[in-house]
Amino acid sequence: MTSEHIYADNLAEVVWLRLRRLSSRQLCAKVILGRSPTMPGVALEEKAAGMAWAVRSAVGYWETKSGGLNARVLSRYYALLQMSIAEQIAAGDETSTLPSIQRHTEQGHGLFTIAADMNEFPANYLVGAMKSGHFSAYCKTRKLPIDQFAFERRIRKQPSDDERARLLTLADLLRRVPELQSVTQEYLGTHPLAFHVSKRHISDLDKQLDHLVGSSFGSLLDAKSLTPALTTTSSIAICPIGYEITAEQADLLGLPIKHFKDAKDEFSDVTLPIGTLEHPVTEHWYQGLDLHKSGYCGSSIMVPYWGIHDIFTLHFVILYAFSIVTRYLPNLWHEIEDGKLDHLRSLLEHYLVIVDNVLPKIALERLTGDSVYTVQSGSIFGLT
Repeated sequence: MTSEHIYADNLAEVVWLRLRRLSSRQLCAKVILGRSPTMPGVALEEKAAGMAWAVRSAVGYWETKSGGLNARVLSRYYALLQMSIAEQIAAGDETSTLPSIQRHTEQGHGLFTIAADMNEFPANYLVGAMKSGHFSAYCKTRKLPIDQFAFERRIRKQPSDDERARLLTLADLLRRVPELQSVTQEYLGTHPLAFHVSKRHISDLDKQLDHLVGSSFGSLLDAKSLTPALTTTSSIAICPIGYEITAEQADLLGLPIKHFKDAKDEFSDVTLPIGTLEHPVTEHWYQGLDLHKSGYCGSSIMVPYWGIHDIFTLHFVILYAFSIVTRYLPNLWHEIEDGKLDHLRSLLEHYLVIVDNVLPKIALERLTGDSVYTVQSGSIFGLT
């Protein structure tokens, strides 16, 4: 994987320019060859044409500005759908072409929703994945192992306990959006499932002395065997903004950070859940975490869903669920826009701003296979 650094006054504008360029089949061919240098010429031409069309279609949906909130929900969902098709073409082998992908989309979106007899929307609105259809095919391209959670057929009655364990509530999906973590408590009445994390130095030395001793050569040795240590631990804090969470709650989330304790932070004088992360001695702590960072949140981790923590797929599933509400549940949509659930209208408007400003860069990275770093002109990291 290579890196692309973008320097600009208006970063969002330049990211869009970089994304729109992939509506050219010639430039798509270069991207595909960069990812698969041995791609045969005939297959390359077909794949490039299909990828360029899918990107052009996605951008067309994404740039829809007119219409109400329901139109924005639908257009953003179909934008991500087309981007996922373009990514399948770019990342797949020579058989991953627009006609072959269509064979999966003809079987449906690959997701379904069902309302449970409990709680209030969106905590009662369940989303499931299918073993057929577009979503399953896309996850296979991405090598996302969701099969153990996927269903052979859509559930049309109240789920059993076993089935319920394989479904996700729309509320819990929204709680995983890192950029919403500061407002989750306000809108949904509970703590988020994505957390800004930061290293803390207060107890690292003590923890290392429990397990490791330093040799005269500066390397780390296991205290028992006196052989070179392979792993070490770092103290990592959850840094809440707009919500509260205890160490006891954090320990139940299944995060890679373990053994949380409530401790007073030496910098902020606030009590934070601080846990330990085991990682290879040769790596920095953040290399042991799947971190997400954007202009709307600091470096954050999320609680896995369906055994994965893929940010693009998370947004795809959320927008799918809302698209079903806007199309087929008019009374519920009325309650969101004008009734007792109008606080969710505000949440949805907030969420769509994130989609429009964060997802283009993620989509660009997914299509090219490169990491994209955006740098504001005039910043300390800008060009001199």
